[in-house]
Amino acid sequence: MESVFFRFDSFDFESDRRFVDGLKTVRDRDRDKVLDMKLFFYNRFVEPIDRTSYKQWSSASPHVTQTDCGDEATPSGSDSDISSNQTAETSAETEATQQLSFAEVMRLVQEGKEVPGAKKVDVKPTNQNPTPSAMERRLKPWETSK
Repeated sequence: MESVFFRFDSFDFESDRRFVDGLKTVRDRDRDKVLDMKLFFYNRFVEPIDRTSYKQWSSASPHVTQTDCGDEATPSGSDSDISSNQTAETSAETEATQQLSFAEVMRLVQEGKEVPGAKKVDVKPTNQNPTPSAMERRLKPWETSK
């Protein structure tokens, strides 16, 4: 069972798109809540893991987690600078997206400003005539066929 816990600790949640998208929808970033979300996600999509056993194991055993070894395993050079900048930008965007209320989003839309986190859709007119319908109109129940 311990090997499952080590694999869970070494799993890269930040690179998993599904987890990151789900995390964006959560307002409360409490450490215990994030851990519960990670456990749920890992249990659902990767492999079975018991929450209570993991929490007991993590509090009792002196193991190294990803956050503990983050400074030691940092790659050198410009790649680390780029990845840290991207992480900072992503977290800033996530915070801005999560803190907007409905009224604030409506105000941004009414003022014509960009809503953070919203996808831009490039809609262009085709300037073509609409195609005529190829199917016959169905008769309504009170209409009789003649």
